[in-house]
Parts: sequence; C-alpha cells; structure tokens
Amino acid sequence: MKIYNALIKKNKEGKIEDVILLKEGFSFFAFLFSVLWFLYHKMWSEFLAILLVNFLIAYMENFSPAIDKILLEISFIFLVALNANYWLCEHLKKKDYNFVGLVFGRDQIHAKLRFLKNLKADSNPEFDYSITNPKLHRKMLKLQKSKTQVVA
Repeated sequence: MKIYNALIKKNKEGKIEDVILLKEGFSFFAFLFSVLWFLYHKMWSEFLAILLVNFLIAYMENFSPAIDKILLEISFIFLVALNANYWLCEHLKKKDYNFVGLVFGRDQIHAKLRFLKNLKADSNPEFDYSITNPKLHRKMLKLQKSKTQVVA
C-alpha cells in the first residue's frame, strides 16, 4: 500500500471545492524531468532555485574532476526527486489547500475513493458530490429540479 497526503480546498462558503492526493516519497517524474516538473506545477521559486544549483554544478567543471561533477549532479537530482512531492504539498498549502491527513491505497484512484467514502461516511455537511463525479452531480440536480416542478 502507498501513502498519500490528502489536501482539501474549500470555497468561500466553506464547502469542499477540490480534493488532491499526493504520493509520499520519491517522484519518478521529478527525477526524470526535474526542472520541467517544477514548471508544470507552477512552482516558480523552486524552479529558479533548482536552475541556480544546476548552473553552479555546471560551473564547478573548471574546479573539480568530471566524475565528481557527475556524481554531484546525480545525487542532486535524486534529492530533488525525494523532496518534490513534499515541496508540492507545501506549495498547495500556500494556495488555500488544507492538509487533512494521510490516506492509504493501492494507487491514487483507490486511495481517493477510500478518502471520499470516509468523508461521506462522516456525514460531513460540507461534502459536495460534484468532486466525485461532476457530470453525475449535474444530472442529479436536473432530476431533483424536475421532480420539484412535477410536485408543484
């Protein structure tokens, strides 16, 4: 089982607007595309910091053997991949997302379903079904409106 951080964003009325689950630990895509990964997630300050460190490592070429530079680059990319999901979680907290806990699951979809099931089971008045399936939610609203029109 994998561990995911559960983050919830609420609207002005306090209702749940969005649910995001972020995997704990190593990010394979951040390992492969470190600088581009930060651009994709619009993490500008982290992007600039990674870029600056990459330039410093490239500048070290004049002062150290090539093998040291290669080992330093690999270890730096590995450290970025280990911390990327944590930095993304912190970035989302700045964007009005609240950390609500950890969720276990086989994959992200299974974990999200477990999280939403537990959220619904708590009979949370803030629970909005549109986060589970927006199309189904719209159909349910249309059915409810048509039933109220027939009764009236």
